[in-house]
Amino acid sequence: MQQDRTTRRTCPYCGAELPEEASFCPFCARSVNQRQNVSPPSVRWRKALRRAFPVLILLLVLGLAGTAQYLSTRPRVYDDNGTGEVIYTDEDGTYQILLGWLDTPYEPAPVITQIAERDADCTFPICLFIHHQDTGINAGEIFLQKVASVTAEFDTPDDPTAYISYGDPAYDDYAPDAALTSFTHFLGRENSARGTWTITMENGDVILLHQTLNVDLIETVNIYPEDAPMDTIEDLQALVDSMEDRVGYSDVVNLHLPAVTYEGDLSITGRPVNLYGNTEGEGRTVFTGTVQVNPEGNNNIVYLYDIDFVGDGDGVGISSARRTWPIGCRFTGWRTALMCHGTGADGGICYTECRFEGNEVAIHYNTNRTNFFNSVAPDNQFLRNGTGILIEGEPTEDALNLPGCRFEGNGTDIDNRSGQPLDISQATFQ
Repeated sequence: MQQDRTTRRTCPYCGAELPEEASFCPFCARSVNQRQNVSPPSVRWRKALRRAFPVLILLLVLGLAGTAQYLSTRPRVYDDNGTGEVIYTDEDGTYQILLGWLDTPYEPAPVITQIAERDADCTFPICLFIHHQDTGINAGEIFLQKVASVTAEFDTPDDPTAYISYGDPAYDDYAPDAALTSFTHFLGRENSARGTWTITMENGDVILLHQTLNVDLIETVNIYPEDAPMDTIEDLQALVDSMEDRVGYSDVVNLHLPAVTYEGDLSITGRPVNLYGNTEGEGRTVFTGTVQVNPEGNNNIVYLYDIDFVGDGDGVGISSARRTWPIGCRFTGWRTALMCHGTGADGGICYTECRFEGNEVAIHYNTNRTNFFNSVAPDNQFLRNGTGILIEGEPTEDALNLPGCRFEGNGTDIDNRSGQPLDISQATFQ
């Protein structure tokens, strides 16, 4: 049978007939498979990349610069990390921002320990100070113009049944150099809480200042006439002197006095004690000699309640070198009824609901710096004294405020030789 010529393969070079699956001609030895020519890759894209490279570098640099600009101008959070102080810098300068005490405006107070009697309602001020870092000059007023808001809040205290809370931060004459002051409140319990002041700037920056308040309890020791001899000035002096060894220094000692008249002077010069005059029945406790108040230690207040101080036209009723606060007392017949000669932050007097009558001078501030540990002296009566209030010494910025006080029949109501600021808007003069 003849082979179909349409299916025969021949060599394209010599014309010889080829086997069916041949890949080369057995006669001329040439390859009979068809090949496809492959062109080498084009180099045009490389040239385009070389031309675009500077543009890509420029775009990358611009992108990095934009990122840096964003990072440098975006709102930041400044946290004091428990130091009570932040150093903050803006286009106008560098500032020291801290929480502290009135008398130490450059020292941060990240941890505060307050003592209190059990279940007593207590209040104390804490101040926000702002200074120029380089000069130490007060910058509070200028800085607050850049501030959107200031808040202060304590976390839940260790004992949640006892409150610890900040008052709203605001400017207060109590601390004229502070940008803001918060009157902090707490209940007398063994307790602790962490507080945070949040200062939000107009530019979005946030400044965080932290403060921990620890509350320690102190004991209150009440001694009554049936507990110890106190009928004579000698008995009372011995009792006052013995308190230093009988109770802890931080304890509060209240001596409840009988309705007797004490002849002679009393000195409170060791540890502080409070004196409570008798208010039961018709009799009152009377002192005819000087009570000298100058206890050891700092920031202590000696309270004298409901006592009559009766002089013979000479001498001093109370001589105060430390913080002294008569409440509901009566002063008559003294050359000077109440004299303040204490200096510094631990000195000063206050008086509430007292009656000063027939004294040559009712109250005499006689210091090189007039002190008001509490500048409000409410509801006192100044009747028929030679001078009601005599103020000498270097004045303070705090105004002596006399709300509800009555001045009547005095030779001079107020002799303000020092030029001390006064607030007599709620006092009456007759």
